[in-house]
Amino acid sequence: MVKQKYGTYEHFCLIVFAQGNWSEKERQSVRKLLGDKHNEKKDSPYPLFTKLVHRDKMPKYADCKLCEPIYDLLMELKGSNDGIIYQGHHYLIPEDDMEDIKDLADLILGDNKVKKFYLLYFDSFHEIKKTIIPTINLNELKEKISTKKCKIEVFKEIVDENKFQPRIIYEVSKY
Repeated sequence: MVKQKYGTYEHFCLIVFAQGNWSEKERQSVRKLLGDKHNEKKDSPYPLFTKLVHRDKMPKYADCKLCEPIYDLLMELKGSNDGIIYQGHHYLIPEDDMEDIKDLADLILGDNKVKKFYLLYFDSFHEIKKTIIPTINLNELKEKISTKKCKIEVFKEIVDENKFQPRIIYEVSKY
């Protein structure tokens, strides 16, 4: 029997929601918080904050047919709300990134202009045949993921207890 090939398509995604509407100065202030962390020296060869790729329009990669439906999903989640989207082809390293994910949550929600954030990590889609990926649409993508609403304290417990899972959209709020 011929073994089917499966694709490995890691995506690390984040939406930061405004508390109300942001001025351009406030938007840049929130982006600067994350940008400053991006530029910090870390011992890790591939630090979490370097995996945050800002997106203000649909990413176009010739070899990734998941970027488009993922971006559509992020835009649907964002709706008409003010916010910032980050999406990139990045994998998470549990021993390096889990503490940084908690730091990311504290940093984002520590800003009084931020209401909440969504965090989504896609690991490889082992059950999706590589040949199906080019035709996957937003609705089919939604069938492959679930959602979890939680307060920041609960989210950090999830991370601490090694219960952070790929293909779950974590909606994390202050209260």
